[in-house]
Amino acid sequence: MRYLFRCLISAFLFLVVGSNGFGGILDQPWFPKAPSLPKPSGEVIQVKTVNELFQAAKKVAPGGAILLADGHYMMPRYFELTTDNVTLRGVSGDRHKVILDGASSRHGELVGITGAKGVTIADLTIRNIKWNGFKINSDRGTEKATIYNCVIHNIWQRGVKAPAMPKEKGARGPRECRIQYCLFYNDRPKQFADDETETADSFNGNYIGGIDVKNTIDWTISDNVFLGIQGRTREGRGCIYISENGRGCKIERNVFIDCDVAIALGNPSLGYSPLQAINCVARNNFVSQCPETGILACYTRDCRIEGNTIYDPAPRPKRPIWVQLKNDGLIVKGNLVVGPPINITSDSEIELIDNERIEQTAFASLVKSQAGQDFLDDKAVLLAVQLPELVKASMKRSSDSRLKPGVQSPETWVAMGKVHERFKGQVGYVAQFGDSITYSMAFWSAMGWDDPQRYLTQDDALPKRPGRMRWRDYLKGARDKGPKHANYSGWQVGQLLKSMDAVIERDKPEAAIVMIGTNDVSGGRVPEHYRERLEQVVRKCMAVGCVPILNTIPPRRGREAAVAEANGIVREVAKNLKVPLGDFHSECIRRRPEGAWDGTLISRDGVHPSGGKSNDYSEANLQNCGYALRNWVNFLVYRQLYFRVFNPEEIEK
Repeated sequence: MRYLFRCLISAFLFLVVGSNGFGGILDQPWFPKAPSLPKPSGEVIQVKTVNELFQAAKKVAPGGAILLADGHYMMPRYFELTTDNVTLRGVSGDRHKVILDGASSRHGELVGITGAKGVTIADLTIRNIKWNGFKINSDRGTEKATIYNCVIHNIWQRGVKAPAMPKEKGARGPRECRIQYCLFYNDRPKQFADDETETADSFNGNYIGGIDVKNTIDWTISDNVFLGIQGRTREGRGCIYISENGRGCKIERNVFIDCDVAIALGNPSLGYSPLQAINCVARNNFVSQCPETGILACYTRDCRIEGNTIYDPAPRPKRPIWVQLKNDGLIVKGNLVVGPPINITSDSEIELIDNERIEQTAFASLVKSQAGQDFLDDKAVLLAVQLPELVKASMKRSSDSRLKPGVQSPETWVAMGKVHERFKGQVGYVAQFGDSITYSMAFWSAMGWDDPQRYLTQDDALPKRPGRMRWRDYLKGARDKGPKHANYSGWQVGQLLKSMDAVIERDKPEAAIVMIGTNDVSGGRVPEHYRERLEQVVRKCMAVGCVPILNTIPPRRGREAAVAEANGIVREVAKNLKVPLGDFHSECIRRRPEGAWDGTLISRDGVHPSGGKSNDYSEANLQNCGYALRNWVNFLVYRQLYFRVFNPEEIEK
């Protein structure tokens, strides 16, 4: 769906290991490949020298073409096209063989389009200019410009620039421009010597980016590659930067590697426009190692950030996707983040749908195991194999490998059998450890007065109830709620850890259902201590012969990335310590995928399971009552535990 780039190990190792920076890069096999343009249909002017190029710009008629012979054109000054529907392109179609070089130019801008509509520049390289490479002078009437299959190399402010319109004309803006299949790269980070206008007192060498365009209307920026666009202190501007009331822009299928900021929808400094990006979409882009920010949204309205793949191993500032300030109607959907979670600091109501996150260490391990070799650094890990297929396969394996509700691995039952050998407590007592989702009487209390076995419709070779008893006759503590029973509203793992000792000593439980973490991720991230403290909870239970049943936390609106990270930890702890797992989260997603759990299995507050008939375990009710589903998931695990560990002799009978 969203992984569109097949990035091969040979190409990436060449980029990050076989070269010093990005100097001398030629096209790589994984670059998006530009379809060839049709032959010019109007008048054609052939050019072989710099002088002929400047003369051609004066002579060319509307609809005509200027074809440059292969060669290195040292540009003495700024070059400009001012005629409608003109094409400027390299004759061979090889963008590396026609070079417009501004190293000796007396001006700070290299190639401009002014007052013209429908100009196309294609199949050539521009390089070595201190300010702007391509200048689309939209403030002077330029529209429908296309920059296609070009190389933009060592441009020290902006590779492509469209300045802000005057305030009185800002609603007009340049329409329907396209920047497609281009390669933007710099050999090294910007230095003060590259641009005398910058000092430590101004932008500190960080006023640099790729495409900076303002007041845009219906632009397409797609299939480009950005490499090493970096400021002096790695605080540069966006490789693609939409601001000042940009509208209807599509940013699709671009690749960003080792830049400072990949995509910026909006400018936190504002300007004269209270809105920076409206109805824009950043979709299916691939971002790697852009530590300042992967994708930014600020002062936007009705924009979408969807289907992007972002690899961000940097320890800080942890902004793979950063949503800040005002963003009404923003949808962040279907993105894959490897590294820190999505960062939301906006007070606007953001719609987060079906985003996925993989911890960097887990991803590196996965890639390493798939590729069957050691890698030289984190960059090589990312593109070492075909990322799309790898991630899809890993997600599928993760989903397929999850056991059906209640069923655990044989190793788990063996390990818990050894734990239970130490048990000298209250037979049948099940402690309930957790926060408000456990404190609620809707959870587990029905086991003390109802008969859940009546909903067991399939024969799994286990008895439906214990001996001649009912479950409610065997189970104890079903209604034990409150802090003295180690469950209460708002609790985090630290509070549970401090409260559980009294329960273990007083009630001596045979089993304990443990769900904690929903409040820990309230801030949109998982605390560093979460894993360690969760393991302590589990180990304290096992030390006294009490078998813990770990539960994953349910989906939570607006916190999908943090929930996914927390549940990854829960599953790893359960696997490593070989304790039973009640995967409540997976059951919610399985029954209500694509965010459909919100308002059905999860209540309107976006946090707690929904109520209703919490003792009705029919398939219809399990689709709509979150507490019924959690009760059923844990009953199925406990039933297996009862017959596999506590009383295995009842199976033999």
